[in-house]
Amino acid sequence: MRHQDIEDVAYRPPEGQEGEVEVYTVPDLLRRAAPGLFLRPQRMGFHQLLIVEQGSTLHTVDFTAHRLGAGSVLWIRPGQVQQWSDPTQIEGTVLIFPAGLLDPATDALTSADSPEGPHHWASEDVDPARLVDLRTTISRLAADPTMPPVVRRTAMRHALSILLLHLVSWHRAHQDAAEVPEAFRDFRALVERRFAAWHDVAQYARALGWSPRTIARATRQARGTTPKQIIDGRLLLEARRLLVQTDHPVHRIGTQLGFEDPSNFTAWFRRRDGRAPSEFRASGAVRGTQPAR
Repeated sequence: MRHQDIEDVAYRPPEGQEGEVEVYTVPDLLRRAAPGLFLRPQRMGFHQLLIVEQGSTLHTVDFTAHRLGAGSVLWIRPGQVQQWSDPTQIEGTVLIFPAGLLDPATDALTSADSPEGPHHWASEDVDPARLVDLRTTISRLAADPTMPPVVRRTAMRHALSILLLHLVSWHRAHQDAAEVPEAFRDFRALVERRFAAWHDVAQYARALGWSPRTIARATRQARGTTPKQIIDGRLLLEARRLLVQTDHPVHRIGTQLGFEDPSNFTAWFRRRDGRAPSEFRASGAVRGTQPAR
């Protein structure tokens, strides 16, 4: 799947709803979109929270296919590439909101800006009655004609924050953010900003004022892995995105990601993906091949 097949979906809210939470049913979203949009991979320019109420489908986000059924939730973040399988097979609610809408505390607790943040909840991961209550509250606020726009905007932002915080608390594989070591939170945030330039843990340690050992211990506690694996995982995701979304030569992508020697980038990519960059690109790998649960 080459980059020309990927549709950039910019944040274009209805007039007067800029900076608000938009609420749609899946059929509403299909009617609102341009013909054929949902047949192509989409690179999102905003947050999209999909709450499935009936039916089942597969939905791919950044090369991972997720099985969605009644009671499941999927959070797609800005910059991620999604591929719908068949949205006509499900009923549900879609919440759309721009980057920067959440308050700083909620943003940090939910890892809203991180592609590694909590993103998929199967039905057994959530409290179904509570999820319905939270979803219904947001839908009712959106449809309330008596509420002044400025009040509705604030109320919906708070209701969205409550929903996202509940989702984080339900995420089976996600530690309570309050228990995640500060050193890891600082490290992960800096990786998101500098991964293309800094490949060594020592560079992050110097910038943050933490020792490499402290970062290693915090990363092991928070994710059960090593700091180097966190860096390489983010690099690999970006490499895959660039290979799929652009026609840039492999050597140029390697340079963009901080590899001075193209052969080093190719060898690095092959060790982590099992294929050469050119083989990955030729595979058309926007669609995930490994369903997540």
